[in-house]
Amino acid sequence: MESIASLPKRPKLPIPSNDVDPIDPGNKSMNDLPEPVVHHIFSFLETIDVIRASAVSTKWRYLWTSMPHLNFDYQAGWLNPLRQEFSSTRVYEKFKDFINWVLMAHHKSVNIQSFRASCLNNDDDRSLYRWIKILAQKHVKELHLKVKSYKRGPFALPRYLLAPDSLEILELDLQRSVLKIPSDVGFSRLKSLQLVRTQLLDQNLFHNFISSCPLLENLRLEGCLFHDFKVLDISLRNLRKLFIDNHMCGGSFDERLRKCVFKIACPNLGYFHLKDPYAQNFSWDKIPSLLQTATILPWGWEDAVLHEELANYLLKILRGVCHAEVLKLAKAVIVPNSFFLMSPQHLYPAVAEPRCFSTTFYNLKSLKLFTGIDKCYIRSIIYLLKCAPNLQLLSVYIDEEEYDCDYQWEIPDEAIACLTDHLKMVKLIEVDNSDYELELIRFLLKNGHVLEK
Repeated sequence: MESIASLPKRPKLPIPSNDVDPIDPGNKSMNDLPEPVVHHIFSFLETIDVIRASAVSTKWRYLWTSMPHLNFDYQAGWLNPLRQEFSSTRVYEKFKDFINWVLMAHHKSVNIQSFRASCLNNDDDRSLYRWIKILAQKHVKELHLKVKSYKRGPFALPRYLLAPDSLEILELDLQRSVLKIPSDVGFSRLKSLQLVRTQLLDQNLFHNFISSCPLLENLRLEGCLFHDFKVLDISLRNLRKLFIDNHMCGGSFDERLRKCVFKIACPNLGYFHLKDPYAQNFSWDKIPSLLQTATILPWGWEDAVLHEELANYLLKILRGVCHAEVLKLAKAVIVPNSFFLMSPQHLYPAVAEPRCFSTTFYNLKSLKLFTGIDKCYIRSIIYLLKCAPNLQLLSVYIDEEEYDCDYQWEIPDEAIACLTDHLKMVKLIEVDNSDYELELIRFLLKNGHVLEK
């Protein structure tokens, strides 16, 4: 192994006298903290900085060797001085030496709680797989890897990582490389799986893999490509969060979800996010009765696609989230604990007709809209109010975008359950006193019998 003498050296400190720790007495409370607390504080630092901190106190001199959290990033600040003297290849060799040195010096009796690394993966270099093998032997619980392959070579998920049955969180950012998944095997204790900028080649292998993770609660697929997927079937009984966002994945249009049949069978789902060209078909196999938050962002549809087709697609999703407490229809604003959809003009052709949409949101307490204001939008808003008999808060973020609508319609003069009994607050944001806005305000003031603000 090469010397790491080129790394920043530990600063020289005066020799302590009378066995007094050379730490500022004003900060002595930090030195007196229990070791687990110090470990937690140091877990937010790069490992190189933890080693530097060991020079501050004699009590911490070897603390880094028992750190359960290891963080390595070859683009971190400790490499900047080396870039002035060495080529990028030479710098990365020293980075690998540093990781090897830390893993070899790490206390044998201490398991590794989490390991984070930004590194390279080349065909002629097995360093990454050697690190993973050591981590498996030390019963790692969290593994976060950002792996770049210059030749876009595949990253094979090692089987020996599955053997110790300890991993609970796995996050892989493969920078658009292929993930090779073991056949018919998964992680029996895995609770969170995140794949970022990853290419997936086999729908059956992927389905079998996630199905072999019975405790999985969080599944995040961000910037992934699904090559030749005909069906994306996510059937996980314990799944709580499902996040799919492929709008910036960089692959071809059809490698996302455009030609997939997207099936979800997650009865305990509480959070749902989808941003991708819409799948060929969408279905809820089981209605998630615990769903609190959903994010649906349609985009990438050709101009030839009718609003009715998009509306029908969205309505399939709406029917599956009828238990939501907060409903949001918007374009690009994310608010915590909210249900998130596209602008109402996409829903208008169907939602404005009761015979097309009969879902009632009995649990809905807050409705948030980001929308333009004309007669089409207002009609959709009022019909949505009819679908939410227990609504307490209505927020409308008014956009200047206009939607050309040929429907002949006037604001109805009728009682609506939520306006009569429950709606207490209305927020209208970015109002510019247009005729349609004033009509909406008159309607709400006239019919909001329990309106307080």
